Amino acid sequence: MKHSTSHEQIITKLRSVPIFSDLGQAELEAFSEMAQYRRYPKSAFVVNQNETGSAMFLLVTGRVKVALASPDGKELALNYLEAPAHFGEMSLVDAEPRSADVIAMTDLEVFVLDAKDLSAAIQIQPRLALSLIATLSRRLRATIGRLEELAFHDATHRVMRVVFNVATASYETRGVPVIQGLTHYDIATLAGTSRETASRVISSLAKEGVLATKGRKIVVDLIRMRERIGSD
Repeated sequence: MKHSTSHEQIITKLRSVPIFSDLGQAELEAFSEMAQYRRYPKSAFVVNQNETGSAMFLLVTGRVKVALASPDGKELALNYLEAPAHFGEMSLVDAEPRSADVIAMTDLEVFVLDAKDLSAAIQIQPRLALSLIATLSRRLRATIGRLEELAFHDATHRVMRVVFNVATASYETRGVPVIQGLTHYDIATLAGTSRETASRVISSLAKEGVLATKGRKIVVDLIRMRERIGSD
């Protein structure tokens, strides 16, 4: 699909990605020759589980869902990523098939970096290598933490932990501890429980004043939520 985005607009979008914000014009020009700029509409599959992958994606705008699908059509949401972020880097490192689907929850803008250009890209911006290592480490820790939650805590605690983690991520990226674009069902799948249980826990937390629902948004008091999780 062709787009009318100009070269100058692509450079501007690259500069808006935090990891590239300190690069000069020459470096941005060089990187723009390697990375392909793409747009995806809401609900599009950006990555398909088990397909051969040789590129990573730099998410410039939008939100994606990382999920597993069973042969009978059931879906397990593993994570939600909001720009700025990157995904698909595992296939660059181990050359294995994609481990999960990545689905657009909103319209997306991404830069796609092929494996053959990774070394050259790191020479332009060495912080990219550190970012990849940090992301892989963070996701491993998150997986271990999720297994621990499933093994040692009940559904109520797991829902609270998901709400706290998502709201904390929002606060770190946007300055507001808000959950937006996730339904109670989405939260339930992340917590490994039913939608009814997630709704009950969220309603109870709202009555306690730990969070507030405003339309389709959930605004979380991170301090009170942390205390609530600690006392559970």
